[in-house]
Amino acid sequence: MRKWTVLWAALIGSMMLLAQGCSDQESFDIQYIIRGEKSAEEEGTIESREYEPEQPQDNSTEAETLTEEQGVREVSELYYAYHHLDGKKQKIYLEMFDALTGMKNGVPLSTLDKSELDVVFACVMNDHPELFYVDGYQYTEYTLGSTVTGVTFSGTYSMTSAEVEQARLRIEQKLAECFQQVPLNEDEYSTVKYLYEWLINHTEYDRDAENNQNICSVFLQGRSVCQGYAKAMQYMLQAADIQCVLVTGFTNGERHGWNLLRVNGEYYYLDPTWGDASYASGSADSMLDGFVPAINYDYFLVTTDEITRTHSIEKVVELPQCTAVNDNYFVREGLYFDSYDEARLATVFGSEAAKAAGCVTLKCDNSETYELMVQTLIASQKIFDFVDKQGESIAYTSNEEQRTISFWNI
Repeated sequence: MRKWTVLWAALIGSMMLLAQGCSDQESFDIQYIIRGEKSAEEEGTIESREYEPEQPQDNSTEAETLTEEQGVREVSELYYAYHHLDGKKQKIYLEMFDALTGMKNGVPLSTLDKSELDVVFACVMNDHPELFYVDGYQYTEYTLGSTVTGVTFSGTYSMTSAEVEQARLRIEQKLAECFQQVPLNEDEYSTVKYLYEWLINHTEYDRDAENNQNICSVFLQGRSVCQGYAKAMQYMLQAADIQCVLVTGFTNGERHGWNLLRVNGEYYYLDPTWGDASYASGSADSMLDGFVPAINYDYFLVTTDEITRTHSIEKVVELPQCTAVNDNYFVREGLYFDSYDEARLATVFGSEAAKAAGCVTLKCDNSETYELMVQTLIASQKIFDFVDKQGESIAYTSNEEQRTISFWNI
């Protein structure tokens, strides 16, 4: 359970929070704690939102090249799903991709088995966020008597070709603005972090946003839901030459979308929607805005074990077991604790970065360390040993699933 809390040196009170979410329903406890006295708490609930899968198209990075001497189509490693299909399905994938890119209809496929179409189409969509104009597909099965002799494929589209080109130009302009300051010459962690923060800072969670299932909502309206966030994140990462694929599944029984990406040679999960405070609070004007840090890193480059505590993965193709932690945000930023270490805590809370941000988030290596941190820093109020707030308040949020604790107003 995640808890939003305010520690007060001298204040009693409580409030009820109703927060809306994309596809997940978490419980939030808002508490007002008097230093040295018992706490009063009251729960609120995040309202679940439905996630509906949507569609891709091509980035600034070239998707495929044709080697004339060999007659072999080479597909960039950026496209994870393609490279985890067998050879037969890869051929169908490219046939579908060509049809969708050219907005063609009635394209013959190299299969007579219509049961293969859903999986392959999903792989194309999960690889290609730039196909923002694709609504779905139709197929026609040709038979001679009871024998299937052919299958043709047609995309269904939400825009005309002229509208697609206009939208693409506007998206590319927005992407160019973003990439003016992206640290492409540094290690991939820095690039991913910059793009993650840019996306969240330029997007508000809005379930009523137009085109909220594709990248248009993010780059053209600045408002979206989980599908739009995840596809926009993927679009930017692929433009930065970082492999990324859309992952779909469920959180608390509701559909949701997030990302799998490869950073510095290792695979991690990333959920940009759950990183946005406007998602957690339910709106950009929530009462939590005065308390909650704008960006949350609990689901930034995490392991399979960490993501599956809250997310149930729907595997279209085989996904790797993500175990690396080297590029997890808390490890890279020196905020990862395997014990209660007063010297390190003093360094963290006394750092210029903490003072400038006004907030600190700590991550613990296991449940035992997490419980010790919560008990010591919060229940025993040792946080005041590191932050001088006599007569003032310190707010915190704790996430038991990810074993993180955030303090702000420090």
